[in-house]
Amino acid sequence: MKKISLFFTLAVFSFSFLLTNAQAKLTSEEETFIKTITKDFVNTHSLDLNDYSLFDIRELHKNKENLQVKEKSLLNISIDITKNQGFVDCSPLFYINKSKSKGYVLEKKLSGMNNLYTLSFDETKKSWIVINKNNIMGTDLVNLGLLKERE
Repeated sequence: MKKISLFFTLAVFSFSFLLTNAQAKLTSEEETFIKTITKDFVNTHSLDLNDYSLFDIRELHKNKENLQVKEKSLLNISIDITKNQGFVDCSPLFYINKSKSKGYVLEKKLSGMNNLYTLSFDETKKSWIVINKNNIMGTDLVNLGLLKERE
């Protein structure tokens, strides 16, 4: 059975990823974590992320006071998702396409549930909107090798 320390480890990592200085480069552990979760989403949701790149939402958290409408809408999507998360769920990962017209948010739950939010940029309102949410069970974090189960 998973002990509380397992939950605490994930919570600390997830929280630190969200609050880390936006100017800092990702650590190798963070990169591995992101790549592993992204690969699980690619497999479970049959995603093609070739024209997409990871968007560091931390940059928006850092500059909250000076955001344009489109940036505020992305930040609000992030805040809405994290408000509904459990304490130990992973911070959502944002992927935006090269033309900045479409995007995905990958929300990985501790249980392994992969919640995929599909984003679209509304030119009229100049803001991002969630147009779809799809939940598919993926691999839990222990089986992905991101957490160790303690006995």
